[in-house]
Amino acid sequence: MLKQRPNDEETIQSAVREINEHWRTGEYDRIGARLAGDVIIAPPGFDGRVRGRDAYVQSYRDYDQGVRTLDFAAGDPQVDLIGDVAVAVTPFRVVYEVHGTRHQESGHDILVFSRLHGEWMVVWRTMQVAAAGTTPVDDTG
Repeated sequence: MLKQRPNDEETIQSAVREINEHWRTGEYDRIGARLAGDVIIAPPGFDGRVRGRDAYVQSYRDYDQGVRTLDFAAGDPQVDLIGDVAVAVTPFRVVYEVHGTRHQESGHDILVFSRLHGEWMVVWRTMQVAAAGTTPVDDTG
């Protein structure tokens, strides 16, 4: 087991922020640099799995093609480190529009990192939605 380094927590927090920034700026391929090749997404509800770096990155593209994100805010990631494994739990709030309905959700993005070849890489992800609501969009405005 590798020893925990003093900046491991900061490195992981930075990685989480970079992933969110690359998503919001449409730089999807840059997300892949932080992912293990065999990374897994367990969607909310844990139905099915998205497997592999390419599929993970494509999930961001698919989301943005299907919805219009109006607002997104992420809090500071809380990081728990145990040897070569880390869990980053990041609170978020998002407002988005799909098919004429505005949705608002808040919850936590949960990323599991593993130190692979000396680098912290995402190996697993899920989201826990704590609160959600919808509002019809009024285009008469």
